Amino acid sequence: MAGLSELSRKMILVIVVLAGILCLGGLVFFRSVQAFPFGLGILAACAVNVVKIILLERMIRQAEASEGHYPTHRVYLQYFLRFVLTAGVLLLAGLLSFTALIGAAFGIFTLPISGFAMKFFPNAN
Repeated sequence: MAGLSELSRKMILVIVVLAGILCLGGLVFFRSVQAFPFGLGILAACAVNVVKIILLERMIRQAEASEGHYPTHRVYLQYFLRFVLTAGVLLLAGLLSFTALIGAAFGIFTLPISGFAMKFFPNAN
């Protein structure tokens, strides 16, 4: 995580904490072998969310360094790549089992929740 901004590091920390909470919730809810695919779906989706944060920060840094020439095609490419990553993790989880798909769906929501949580960290830049 070297080279990431403080805001990105805090968002990644919130994503990891939320993933842990969701995995524990899955263990309590399922209390069976079904908790494993649920947790696997959550972890896969959270790993994709971390990659998406890194890609988003790289895109922002490239846009800042462009000095007046806005790299529109790079922005669209990065957006499409982030979309494909999300769709890919949901597709792979759906191929594994329905329980993994539900876990991946919960895991995907950790990114917007972590963005909302940054409201409570006013000193993050």
